[in-house]
Amino acid sequence: MLSCGPVDQDNEAYQKLSTADKAKYRKYVLLGKEIYTDKCASCHQLDGRGLRGVIPPIAGADYLKNHQFKLPCLLRYATMDTIMVNGRLYPPQMPAHDLTNLELAEVITYINNSWGNKLGFMSVKKVDSLLQHCN
Repeated sequence: MLSCGPVDQDNEAYQKLSTADKAKYRKYVLLGKEIYTDKCASCHQLDGRGLRGVIPPIAGADYLKNHQFKLPCLLRYATMDTIMVNGRLYPPQMPAHDLTNLELAEVITYINNSWGNKLGFMSVKKVDSLLQHCN
């Protein structure tokens, strides 16, 4: 088990994965934690709580659940839009990150399954597809 991002093998989304995707999921969570620690934790904090009123939380964030389709674009290209997270508005300050599609899948899978989030696996194929629709 990881201290901040356990592989919840009882998670319904995890149970529906193929054996190969279960192995990828476990690997993505481990590698995604490293990416998160290096690229994201300085703003969103190691516990995913962000900085109240300044940096949105990731832990228990309704934005993650409702905007999975935007996450690869947001991480790769930044945002110029104010976003609403858990009923609070946050200014457009997310920087772009120079991450490969695989790294995006890894960090999103880690975030999706840490701090109480149970949003499942983000495959590279899904990242590839979502990046084709960035504005």
